[in-house]
Amino acid sequence: MDQTLHLPTLMVVHALITLISTVVTIYMWLRYRDSRVLPLLVAAGLAGCAAMLLHANRESLPLTLSSGVGLCLGILAVGLYWQAVVVFEGARLSIAKGSLGALVWILLWFTPMLQNSVEARTATLSLLVAVYCFLMARETLVRARHEPLPSRSIAATANALRGLLWLAAVPLSVFVAPPYAADGSTAPWFALVTLANSMLIVLSLISLLIVAKERDEWRYRLASERDPLTNLANRRTFVTEANDMLHEAEGGASLLLFDIDHFKSVNDTHGHAAGDQVLLAFSRAIDQRMPKGWLFARIGGEEFACLMPRMSAQQAVAVAENLRLAVADMVMPGLGALGITVSIGVCELTQRGTGLDTLLACADAALYRAKADGRNCVRLYEPTILLAETGQALALADPQPRRGLSRIRRRTA
Repeated sequence: MDQTLHLPTLMVVHALITLISTVVTIYMWLRYRDSRVLPLLVAAGLAGCAAMLLHANRESLPLTLSSGVGLCLGILAVGLYWQAVVVFEGARLSIAKGSLGALVWILLWFTPMLQNSVEARTATLSLLVAVYCFLMARETLVRARHEPLPSRSIAATANALRGLLWLAAVPLSVFVAPPYAADGSTAPWFALVTLANSMLIVLSLISLLIVAKERDEWRYRLASERDPLTNLANRRTFVTEANDMLHEAEGGASLLLFDIDHFKSVNDTHGHAAGDQVLLAFSRAIDQRMPKGWLFARIGGEEFACLMPRMSAQQAVAVAENLRLAVADMVMPGLGALGITVSIGVCELTQRGTGLDTLLACADAALYRAKADGRNCVRLYEPTILLAETGQALALADPQPRRGLSRIRRRTA
């Protein structure tokens, strides 16, 4: 076993692997100078490489240099790697927290406990490294609530296993054998722990790179599915998800179609920045009142839609009226007495299998009636009333019903 797992050889190999990965990281840093994570990974890699080389030469170097300085650099490397994960997850960098473990090691190194006991040194080193490893695992899991990426579980598991591995070194050192015997020989378990730790470090680094790749893909996918201003679902996402909801609808559904009143005059009078502010305030006012299971999206310039499963026409009208009043009560900071109102068209899914185009066309017809009735009101789609007011039937078979309705609206405006 001693010949197969020769500890100094393992440490030198680990140092070389760390050096190679650090050189690659330096190359990436030169390409992406704005990165705040890469310089921390470089610093952690250099510190880890130096730590391994110093401790691998324990038999030829003074104890203060090989273990005092060497293990201090090893703890610092883990602390800096933790801070790299912190920054990667969008939290604030703290070099002081990342260096705290190394500082504790330096202060304890000059005590008789660490000077005279290899078990005490092993326990102190193991506890400090384990704490950093568990902090890395926690940081990765906490962020998973807001950014669910498949490889997060791998990264968190690798760091948690590394922490448990270092914790296991404490009882092994006390009850099995110290890592270094008086004659300088190495305990077999310590060589195994060192090998497993090296493998977990590589796994942790690879999983971090995979998470970074998945994050980019996730953000690109979100960008294609969300409206860039309001961060609501865009028209494409609304159509896809609404069709799925209608296909599986049980107990009916209702659709609300919103149109902010006189929005063009807001842009013309106060500027497009004010218009964006109105859109943001409106979307937030409505979105915060949306329970789970409702689909709310921005489907056009100042036009929004909301699909509500298991909602009757009467219930939908009541909900729409409450939302209309909430919008009318909005205060627009910096825009003086500017009042915002919304017109809402409501349409109920009367039979299963009705397509989204038909539902949108009906809600659009009701919205047109709300506009004709003076705006800032809610109107339910009622075919008999619409026929009497417009003098023409709603062409449900039109392959582009909303385009036809837009032409009617422009002619009668």
